[in-house]
Amino acid sequence: MADRIIVYWRDIPAQVIIKQGRKTAKRELTLRFTEAIDMCAMRTGAADSGDYLAEWRKADPTPVSDDLELEADKAAAELEAAYDKERLVALVKSGGKDNG
Repeated sequence: MADRIIVYWRDIPAQVIIKQGRKTAKRELTLRFTEAIDMCAMRTGAADSGDYLAEWRKADPTPVSDDLELEADKAAAELEAAYDKERLVALVKSGGKDNG
């Protein structure tokens, strides 16, 4: 079994990692996620590199199938669908914290 790990800045997802032993498949989410993270960092005063870096975290691994590329594509698509424009705007307004 492989593991799915989502990388977040605060509660805004940025990347999907599917890992099995030394093999990995990674998917960076689209530019709108990066823009939301950057906007939020500027608004909250976390633009300083130390503060900014301290907010990155990895979610606990979740078991997935051994098809790393398929699982990476699937997880990225699910996050893209789950975080529409309105949800990302709400996250930026709340300082990057998911209050829901």
